[in-house]
Amino acid sequence: MTLALAAAALALGGCAVTVSDPARIAAQAAPETWSASSLPAGEIADFKDFWARWSDPDLVRLIERARSTSTDVLTAQANLRSARASLTAANSALWPSFEVNGNSSRRRADHRTSTDYDAGVSGAWTFGLGGTQYWDRRAAEENAAALTLTLSDVRELVAAETAQAYVNLRAAEASLRVVRAMLVNYAETAQTSRWQFEAGTGSASEAEDALVQLASARARIPQIEHSIVEYRNALAKLTALPVDQLGLEETGQIPTPPEGCAALLPAQVLERRPDVRSAQHALAAAVMDLKSAKSRFFPSLSISGSIGTQAATVSALGASGTGIASLIGALSVPILNWGSLIAGEEEAAAALDRAQANYVGVLLDALEETDNALSGISHSERRQENLRSAVLHARSAEMLARQEYEAGIGDYTMLLSTQRSLLSSQESELSNRAERANNYILLYRAIGGGWAVENAARQEAENPEPNSEEKA
Repeated sequence: MTLALAAAALALGGCAVTVSDPARIAAQAAPETWSASSLPAGEIADFKDFWARWSDPDLVRLIERARSTSTDVLTAQANLRSARASLTAANSALWPSFEVNGNSSRRRADHRTSTDYDAGVSGAWTFGLGGTQYWDRRAAEENAAALTLTLSDVRELVAAETAQAYVNLRAAEASLRVVRAMLVNYAETAQTSRWQFEAGTGSASEAEDALVQLASARARIPQIEHSIVEYRNALAKLTALPVDQLGLEETGQIPTPPEGCAALLPAQVLERRPDVRSAQHALAAAVMDLKSAKSRFFPSLSISGSIGTQAATVSALGASGTGIASLIGALSVPILNWGSLIAGEEEAAAALDRAQANYVGVLLDALEETDNALSGISHSERRQENLRSAVLHARSAEMLARQEYEAGIGDYTMLLSTQRSLLSSQESELSNRAERANNYILLYRAIGGGWAVENAARQEAENPEPNSEEKA
């Protein structure tokens, strides 16, 4: 009878809470026409395999180090450990507790002293008829699952931050080389302008303008050097290593991201991200917490008992006639504390509203970040072709100007001008390559991990896109 009552109360407590289906929330958050035309296909690739495609051992080494030693990762691991401990405690609350005890006591009355010894086993079990302990355990399970995914999300975030700092470091080193080359060029231009002015073949404004360019180039060098220091410090913080132990020689080589994309639905993107799945588990945990709060209005049943032996001497323990036992059952019903129970239910309901709003927010962030990353990749790749063309034309112009000057039919100032154009176009192309790499890193972060490029290429080969005539 008691078990039937508990089951009925559990069912009533469970069906009293309704929440929007996460799948429906995701469908409502995603627009019907998503601007992202393509996304990496296939399952999330192992992070080592993904970053190995960038062909930069230092990048892989630093990311592996950061994913295991970053203070953010260590904090997430500690939070997960605490959540698992709470789950263990919630599981134990579902079962009776037992204790083995032994006591001795001495009493004195009427000038007589007596000693008693007892030993036995005692147990107790308390169960809310509304399923309080059950819902608490379910909530603890969901919280532990959410924090497990949070740990995964933190690791991917740390990997992305490390990659960004590394790419920006290499880009700054390359930029420093370009600016130093430009500085030599500007110095030659300033010297030539001064000579022409002194010879009466040039103007004072041209000479002053050349000095402005020279001073501006010199002023950029400390700024870039400071950026290099900042990026190295960021890597040191992420990897928990002193700067001098990073093992990074100056190369100025920007790592190249992998190529290859194929169609993927927005819903699949949302399912990949650890923070989306973590928010979904947190939403489920909030539902369980609200059910637990509602269940506290129901009575709770407590059963305790003990069995043992009591005697005047230790040797007599367990002998016939020394056994003792007790069994106590109690049913408690909340009456005068309904105010606190109502407040607890309202707090749990508000927490559920926050969890649902947070879930929607995480979904929208995922869509925004993915769309922005894809747009950034697309635009940087379109710019890359034009910038490469500009470098080729600038190199051709510099070669022609140098040949004309060496033949005695060209102007030296024109030669320096074409050299400046070449160096400037090289710097722009370099900056765009760094931007493209950073956009791929943002896409890695946006979709919750890397992707297998070969799988995407194979899928495109096996399922080619129909042409316009076939579609028609």
